[in-house]
Amino acid sequence: TGVNMVYFLMKKKKHCLAIVTDVNPRALQVTMATALHNKVVDLEAIRCDLASPLLERLKHGVDVLLFNPPYVPTPDEEVAGDGIEASWAGGKDGRRVIDRALGQISTLLSKPHGVAYMITVDDNKPQELREILRKEHGIDMIPWLRRKARNEYLTVQKLKW
Repeated sequence: TGVNMVYFLMKKKKHCLAIVTDVNPRALQVTMATALHNKVVDLEAIRCDLASPLLERLKHGVDVLLFNPPYVPTPDEEVAGDGIEASWAGGKDGRRVIDRALGQISTLLSKPHGVAYMITVDDNKPQELREILRKEHGIDMIPWLRRKARNEYLTVQKLKW
């Protein structure tokens, strides 16, 4: 969820179906309020884990997927929550949620032009992620943008067929 999706929709040039998902109901409320404030009406909010209930409905039908996972390395037991900790708690190497999402991303992306943008930090072992995506899903991952944010470097990874 979040501001990124609302901004994306504000800049769109034609109608598109946009769906935001989150396990945290408050995050969905804030996203929808932000969308309403910015006159973005083409937005559906679904409380769920990743995109699980959407896999059949949207199979290979997503042209652009934005994924800001909980990437901070934490103890694994912090990952299962649905409160604010769900926004950052990524478990071992910050990868517990990311690893579960990889298969869903490959199921959702349209072929051959679908693209996903995913946030990672160096602790997430992006080289390893790149190999998993290539070998298991046939998706390439390249660093698209890198910025320092306080004590960490955030990288927007571009995933494409």
